[in-house]
Amino acid sequence: MDIGFVGLGAMGLPMTRHLVDAGHHVTVASRSRGPIDAAVEAGAVEGDGPRGVVEASQVTILCVPNSPEVAECVDAALPVLGPGKTIVDTSTIDPDVERTQHERVTATGAAYLEAPLSGGTVGAQKGTLTLMVGGDAAVLDGVRPALEPFAGLIVHVGGPGMGQVVKLCNNLIYAAQMLATAEATVMATKAGADAHQLFEVLTHATGDCVAVRTRLPVEGVVPDSPASNDWAPGFMTDLMAKDLDLAIQYAAKSRTPLFTSGVVRQILGAASEAGYGREDFSALAKVIRQLAGQ
Repeated sequence: MDIGFVGLGAMGLPMTRHLVDAGHHVTVASRSRGPIDAAVEAGAVEGDGPRGVVEASQVTILCVPNSPEVAECVDAALPVLGPGKTIVDTSTIDPDVERTQHERVTATGAAYLEAPLSGGTVGAQKGTLTLMVGGDAAVLDGVRPALEPFAGLIVHVGGPGMGQVVKLCNNLIYAAQMLATAEATVMATKAGADAHQLFEVLTHATGDCVAVRTRLPVEGVVPDSPASNDWAPGFMTDLMAKDLDLAIQYAAKSRTPLFTSGVVRQILGAASEAGYGREDFSALAKVIRQLAGQ
């Protein structure tokens, strides 16, 4: 299959490599030169920006940081869209903005899906990402070969915008987990508890969760955790803050109460101000540590 990929960041580049390894012809574009060179070295072909990528491809996958960039990609693609082409947006953006892109693309006769991702850079590298797909189920059936090489699970969750709603709900829970994990860990270690023993208990008790298992914010306890690897991002603080902003805005429009998300967002903001914006979002624990005098 001729597949296009726009956005070769920490997620997009390994996803592209999986597509090449699966035998697809992949045309790429990105804002930075280095990732393009890495993708070409892996077997992809450089396209002439988003428009050139869409023109060369049956299915084009977008993986960009925010709503305006998705809209910009669609702007560039519109002149070359039509029957036989599909755009799949794997970015995390505002659900209402996403619905607008569905309308703009399908008006040309082309197809559109949203498929925001969960699993972080580790999932992208391993090809085990979870995709929350919004749009026409029949379109999804037709483009599965373009998604399966980097996916561990693909779930059709509803019509346009619903993939984004489900993704934002997932991140609300994950962010709350991380703050609770950070607070509990700081309280325990300040009291003198052994962090290795704390981890053993939590992973076999009712406090068990993904944040504990993958992001316990104590150096050396979980070997693959950001804390044990100089807070290298699986998911950056600034990106989690962006996703919480999207969730809070969408909840306000839908008149849905959110309580914990506002608190977590403030801590993420403090982490960014402290210089941890490009570190993993578990670095919010460093703010808790400082407040606790650790």
